[in-house]
Amino acid sequence: MRRNLALLTIAGLAVLLVTRVWAHTPPAAAGFQGYWMGVDHVDGGDSRRSLFQLDNGRFGLAGRDSVLTLCDGTDRGFVGFDDGEESGRDALQSNTMVLKCFNNGASVLLHVRYELVGKGLMVEHITRPDGSAVSNIVFHKVSQD
Repeated sequence: MRRNLALLTIAGLAVLLVTRVWAHTPPAAAGFQGYWMGVDHVDGGDSRRSLFQLDNGRFGLAGRDSVLTLCDGTDRGFVGFDDGEESGRDALQSNTMVLKCFNNGASVLLHVRYELVGKGLMVEHITRPDGSAVSNIVFHKVSQD
């Protein structure tokens, strides 16, 4: 009887511990939100992204690069979207990312997918709508949670 009580107590404590750990594990959404920095290996540009969750549950992005190859190599441009959706446990994507080039007035539609690959590490995969690759950039999170 005493042994059964001890086993029940241990099992109860284990359930309590697992429940507390699970309750404190941040959802993927919390992992994406923040200010991110990386270097584009295609052109050596400094890349910065700000990801935030909107009231409707989707994600928005505001970004800039010090070299925008698709804008004739200038740093005059802005990239963003407001319809990002989680696509899996550690992935976020949008098919309406728009790069606006301020130097020539061009707008380029892009598809983007973000993957959380570690604590504070994220990979951005950008393609054109036809599926051709534009860039893959590793970002590190510089904002505090």
